Amino acid sequence: MRVTPLSTSICGRSWTDGPNDWASEQISTCTFETYPASPVPVTMTPVAFPKSIFNELAAELPRRACRTGESITMESKETARIGFRSVVTGLAFLVMVTLLGLGSAAASTTHYIAANGSDSSNGTSKTTPWLHAPGMPNCSGGCASYTPAPGDNFIFRGGDTWHFGNSSASPYTGGELTWSWSGSSGSPIYLGVDEAWYSGSTWARPIFTGDNPLTPNPGVFGDSVSTCPYQSGTNNIIISFLNQSYVTFDDVEFVGMCNDTSTPPVVHDWTIDDRVTANMLYERLYFHGWTHASFSTCSNSGGSGICDTQVAFHGQAANTYGVGDQYVQIVIDGSDSDPGGYGQFWGGCSYDIHQSVLRYSGNIVTHNFHLFHDNLLEYLYDPSDGQSHGNVFESVNETTGTNAFYNNLIRHVSPNGINQVGFWPAPPVGTTDYFFNNVRYDDQTGNDYFLIGENGGQNIGTAVVFNNTFEQVSNSSPVLNCIGTGTRTLIAANNHYIADIRSPYGSGCSTQSTFTTELAMSHATATTDGYTTSQTYANSPTLISSPTVGAGTNKNAAYCGALTTAGLSDAATACQSDTTYSCTYNSSDHTVSCPTRAANSRPGGAWDIGGYEYNAQGTPPNPPTALTAVVN
Repeated sequence: MRVTPLSTSICGRSWTDGPNDWASEQISTCTFETYPASPVPVTMTPVAFPKSIFNELAAELPRRACRTGESITMESKETARIGFRSVVTGLAFLVMVTLLGLGSAAASTTHYIAANGSDSSNGTSKTTPWLHAPGMPNCSGGCASYTPAPGDNFIFRGGDTWHFGNSSASPYTGGELTWSWSGSSGSPIYLGVDEAWYSGSTWARPIFTGDNPLTPNPGVFGDSVSTCPYQSGTNNIIISFLNQSYVTFDDVEFVGMCNDTSTPPVVHDWTIDDRVTANMLYERLYFHGWTHASFSTCSNSGGSGICDTQVAFHGQAANTYGVGDQYVQIVIDGSDSDPGGYGQFWGGCSYDIHQSVLRYSGNIVTHNFHLFHDNLLEYLYDPSDGQSHGNVFESVNETTGTNAFYNNLIRHVSPNGINQVGFWPAPPVGTTDYFFNNVRYDDQTGNDYFLIGENGGQNIGTAVVFNNTFEQVSNSSPVLNCIGTGTRTLIAANNHYIADIRSPYGSGCSTQSTFTTELAMSHATATTDGYTTSQTYANSPTLISSPTVGAGTNKNAAYCGALTTAGLSDAATACQSDTTYSCTYNSSDHTVSCPTRAANSRPGGAWDIGGYEYNAQGTPPNPPTALTAVVN
């Protein structure tokens, strides 16, 4: 009998390596069930592990794994009962774990906030919740007198709505929520939910609304309203985490933002102010339903009129900020809005974005990019103010060292507005960016599909672009285009290009570039060979004789090894398999499940060209390892 180890799952939630990295988590009921005695006796031996690990686990359990909202305080040399679920249906175990070390895990306090609460209550139970959260201007009584501390939890009741714009609605926050408290390493502050606590008949996210109605013609590029009835505070910001660190913000829905403020200065119309932060975790947040007044008078050059300044996350444009910030299973879906009227990420808020869905919107312009993977980007638009180009992913500067951009699916990129930029990395000198296992199709970014280099003479580092499947709709523009007069290094290998052009490379790529086992074909040839966008997995090989199969170069040692050396173990593991095809989006409840596709392992011999590795039978999952149990 094999028993699921604690390092894999607690209460149905699993994780990978890295601080606050709960990327692969799955949500399920948290309470430990009681089952009849096992017909197969199982003996579990005590396990000892360092006090530091337990302290972090104890602080995380109520906030992240079980969401009970209860405190855990565990003295040293005590016995903890930790639940293990067997792979045998109907069995569960309580394991006695002996804790070694000195001291105790810090206690935490949980407060509950609900639309029927009162700030004069103590807020420490679901039956005596506060009406507001600390940081809301209308927070009073016990809410106002409490100072959040590391390890604390603040639970918003599911299905309730907090109003940030309409002062006649209840509960009215008083405007922008300014969060002014940080957690610490191992004891972050949690703002989020307990999915067992909600109003109504079924679970739904709590809602933070700016109170403005939806646009008259949802989904229509450039659609607008005459005026915005409501603004959230002075700068039309919903929540600010300026200067904070080690805070988790989880599972909230944002709706009703509206921009009618003239530019400049551009210090307004941000749903989340994410400037000067570090080690933040944003997860399962859902953004939609934004509007704006007419952009007809916008002039960025003249600095007047109403321009497209709305954005979900606004960070600080400097590489010293945002280190350790993670954005996990974020959903930005403007299918009920003007898809050209709202940006996704702007500034330094981009250190690690993964397993997110970004659609019917546009504009990622980042500083301090480090990891971007397993994201679905679709129906991307230029800003509808007509003053500047949009960006699928433009990096102004990046984390020094090694960065990775992989397993992303980018499709249906619109030609509306000014020509969008596709990928535009900017690794500093001495830094290497790895781009692999990405699939792009129905992409109309034209001459700026994938830019390497900077305008003018700025020197940059190295871009390693390998095992991607790129379809270029334009019949006159290159896929990889090298620009600028500065120094840079482009290494391209095993990429599959589908484009009706003479060469997939721009003329500027004739120098400072290396190409290995690349394959380019026209759309007509691709269709003949079985590569089409109508496939379940677009432009994937269908036969063992398909021209991409076995035609590449094995880059395990060169590239996967380099990622391992750089400490990017998840990226290195992904490098050894083909694409996951990002994640699947449930448009009914606006949740994300990952991966879309079980990845096939890359072989020890020649690799396939492109993002896919052909396997007619599919690849079974690897069996678990390092598991032990004593069966009597």
